Amino acid sequence: MKATNLFRRLEALEEQLTSEPIVLLMPDGRTEALPGHNDYALNLLWRAIRGERTLEMELIARSRSSTEPGGAHMIDLVRALLNGPIEDVRPEASRA
Repeated sequence: MKATNLFRRLEALEEQLTSEPIVLLMPDGRTEALPGHNDYALNLLWRAIRGERTLEMELIARSRSSTEPGGAHMIDLVRALLNGPIEDVRPEASRA
């Protein structure tokens, strides 16, 4: 097999894997799709860690579950961060 043929096959496989959408299952039974390309899910995780709240982040926070390319669970981590407990950072709360 020629190297160029192998390279084209690898590119096609990579494109297929990274073009699958992330599917969110919402509480009312409907589904919402988010792009699943490149580092999209990792970027969402980073934004959730920083506390950003965008429309797509709100969709993830309201969703019940998700299906990601390759069976990953990055969106589950994002959902956990978005819906996790809110810490009270007031000085008087730490003395109580």
